[in-house]
Amino acid sequence: MRHDDRAPDQLRPCTIEPGFITRALGSALVQTGDTRVICTASLESDPPEWLERGGWVTAQYAMLPGATRPRGRRNAGGRGMEIQRLIGRSLRASLDLKLLIDSEGEPLSFVCDCDVIEADGGTRTASITGAYVALRLALQKLMAEGRLVVDPLRAPVAAVSVGLLRLREGAEPVAVVDLDYVEDRDAVVDLNVVSLPGGQLVEVQGTGEDGSFTRAQLRSMLDLAEAGIESLHARQAEVLGDG
Repeated sequence: MRHDDRAPDQLRPCTIEPGFITRALGSALVQTGDTRVICTASLESDPPEWLERGGWVTAQYAMLPGATRPRGRRNAGGRGMEIQRLIGRSLRASLDLKLLIDSEGEPLSFVCDCDVIEADGGTRTASITGAYVALRLALQKLMAEGRLVVDPLRAPVAAVSVGLLRLREGAEPVAVVDLDYVEDRDAVVDLNVVSLPGGQLVEVQGTGEDGSFTRAQLRSMLDLAEAGIESLHARQAEVLGDG
């Protein structure tokens, strides 16, 4: 068993509270174990100058200084830039960007802010899962107002971490899903997987932290990720009222 008594294929408890920030166009508070992220979706006043057709979605990611121990820095740095690009790519994969235009044919550009208020591993994957909900709520609001005529949604997107972990000293590493901070710190291999429903992969980021891994081990991790993400899609659908 893992240090928190979870089975290898067991996610931490995950809750998503839609509409957490009342003034945002769309928002959600996502909590995975002790990791908590506030996600908001807002319209940008001006789309990117290079945009010739359709709309665009970007993301901003930040970790509050008190989210970690010891206190972190407010400057996102290279890690934060890499994570927010991942979030943006993931959200764009869920949309038909050509349809992201308003009722007058003008492009719509969104920014999704993901602010980590408490970090215990999996902040980037929780951000993607929560930001999708915030963005979907923003799109629904624009549809209800008549500003957005055609729903640009292709499919929901969610993400989870997986890895290879030694459950006891000297043992062979096994595949586990949804690593918390302690497991992420000690993992032999760490992967972040982003997917649409049905195992349609958007991005896989994998690193041998303390060794290498085989194709068979990669398949085991991807199988765990697929099952975990399907349960996250179900949670998203539940809070969004998608049945």
